[in-house]
Amino acid sequence: MFSKVIQKLSHFLDIHPGEAYRVGVMASLLFFLIAANNLIKIVRDSIFLGHHAASELPYLYILVAFLAAVIITTYTKYTANLSVIRLILGTNATILSNIVFFWFLLTYFSLGWIYYAFYIWSAIVSVIAVAQLWTFADQIFSPEEGKRSFGLLSAGGTVGGALAGFGVKWFLRPSVESEHLLWVIAGLYLAPSALLLWAQHRVVRKVSKSELGISEKPEDSRTSSIGELLARSSYLKTIAVLIFVSVIVSTLIDFQFKSAAKQAYPSAGALAVFFSSYYGWLSVATFFLQIVLTGKILTTLGLKPSLQLTPGSLLIGSLAIMIWPGLLVVVLTRMADGALRESIYRSGMESLYMPLSGKVKKTVKTFLDVVIERVGDATAGFIILLALSFTGSYSIYVQFACVALIGLWMLIIALLRTRDLEPLNAELKSQGLAPSDGQAVDK
Repeated sequence: MFSKVIQKLSHFLDIHPGEAYRVGVMASLLFFLIAANNLIKIVRDSIFLGHHAASELPYLYILVAFLAAVIITTYTKYTANLSVIRLILGTNATILSNIVFFWFLLTYFSLGWIYYAFYIWSAIVSVIAVAQLWTFADQIFSPEEGKRSFGLLSAGGTVGGALAGFGVKWFLRPSVESEHLLWVIAGLYLAPSALLLWAQHRVVRKVSKSELGISEKPEDSRTSSIGELLARSSYLKTIAVLIFVSVIVSTLIDFQFKSAAKQAYPSAGALAVFFSSYYGWLSVATFFLQIVLTGKILTTLGLKPSLQLTPGSLLIGSLAIMIWPGLLVVVLTRMADGALRESIYRSGMESLYMPLSGKVKKTVKTFLDVVIERVGDATAGFIILLALSFTGSYSIYVQFACVALIGLWMLIIALLRTRDLEPLNAELKSQGLAPSDGQAVDK
């Protein structure tokens, strides 16, 4: 009976024979991980804003960018030869020990630097943990399987995020402090570790050692460096600038959102309840866009108009904030940014990498996703500090900067052309690194 239900569900979700187990395991892993990450954000934001002014957030954006670059560089250097499973398990074990450490500090001490340290730690942990799990998914699914399955995996994570967000309201009581949610987060990291240990043999045996990231031969010494790849291709430079500008906009909106939340809910407990509702409804909106609208919009509108949808919506939201400033408008704008960015916009951005070969894509994409995004965060922090230092107020100047950058963002999307990639592909083809075919993005 149970097997028949699985078969019917697999047919409905377009899961082919032999894929159901892997899809189920990966969706469950993402369910726990995204739930943990949402809880970390709720605890981080509520505790920090409960003890510090929102005007201190720009310093955090800059510190996170600097330390993330250092940590990611060291992490990449010393983990290159580890299998992804060992890496995930080791990272989760480290995170669990860090959670115990921060719980002790947050519970028994009230030092300002602890809140800074926890915020920075949580921002970096979420990037690394999610990247590891998606790397594992890339290795146990073929490209054809991934096209059919990755939406389901994302949906599993989004459901976990929604349940975690709404669940905080049930957990928190007047006698329960926000930092005690760290024990729930620890359980959410422990669960995927146990699941991965239990399921690894059945999942891993389907792929080769090379696919799991265990090198069987040295890398091709002819592979170009990131700097050379970017220097030769205006297409790649355009993508880099696109990511950079979009992250600045997102961080500026995030700052306005958290500042409005701090003003409306000054205590850590009230902020925790507010952020739990926000992240819960954000996950619901993201899930709806991922499952119902993303594929239809990309198919109907084409790639470039679909990419324009996110900055276009944020332009409307930013103008609305300038005209009707208030918590509701800021929350809706921030939610539009989060939901669209993790659904339609992310799918569109992934399509921009399709003309690249696997080796080049892996090198360039990691650099852009980690380094360029963190530089964007830091730049947003400097913009806010500049406004504060000259005027003592951030509001109207940050909003004007946001509107101007959104206009630039939309212009960059309009200028994207696949023909800009041709000189790079010609060079890569001579090195045996170019893809067999490309995808047009001019629509």
